[in-house]
Amino acid sequence: MPLPEGQLCSIEDVRQEAAPVLEWLASVGQTMPDTTLTQYIQQASRELQREVDRQLLPERRTEWYDGNDQTTLIVRRFPILKVHACRIWGGRHFLIWEFPPDKIIYEGEYTVDQYRQAELLVRREIGALNITLGLLEWFMPLRMQPPLFVWNRRFLKGFQNIEVDYTAGYGVPDPSNPDRFLPEPPFDVRRAATLKTCIKLIDHASGWTLGVTSRSLGDRTENFGGIGLFGTLRQRWLNELYGDGRTQSGIINRLKVTIVR
Repeated sequence: MPLPEGQLCSIEDVRQEAAPVLEWLASVGQTMPDTTLTQYIQQASRELQREVDRQLLPERRTEWYDGNDQTTLIVRRFPILKVHACRIWGGRHFLIWEFPPDKIIYEGEYTVDQYRQAELLVRREIGALNITLGLLEWFMPLRMQPPLFVWNRRFLKGFQNIEVDYTAGYGVPDPSNPDRFLPEPPFDVRRAATLKTCIKLIDHASGWTLGVTSRSLGDRTENFGGIGLFGTLRQRWLNELYGDGRTQSGIINRLKVTIVR
């Protein structure tokens, strides 16, 4: 199920994971409405995206790149959800080539016939665009701007002369608008956003829990070792996110893994 815009986890995810914290806050008259949880989730989602330095929330941008005289162009953000437009310019007012939307295909999502007709192949996971025009199609005077301009089927070498309008992040198309995407992150991203939101809840509760080192649970007492109410739970979440200090096995480090592009 897609998530609301701007969120990498759901309110239900947070309420389930942070149930002890929310119950305790309610017991002292500090209920957390959905609107407040939504704000925390959106803040945590943006922070997570900055921390791992990757595009996680679906976002559409138009970016300009230097032509590299190669058939492959690496864009700044990935994974790519959709390339809305890609143009090669000889100058900001001199259009050489524009790839038609029906000639743009995505790796692993095309037939043999579609590949034969394609002009641009998008490799979603690594953020790469590959020109696929065949050897006999490189000179197409009716498509050239102006006609008879000879183009070498590459991202023409130049300064900021490649225009790419695309959406990157984790998401699925909005049923009401195929050019708009709603967040649908993989498990690790969703889990990280949930934990970061839960930690925010504990930090919010710290004003009421500061100095509390134990609590009564019916016929027994739970001690917190002097670190305060929910301190142990907070540390467990931090370990899951960043590792326990002895290893680099936390979710954040996995999300930061550099993809060879």
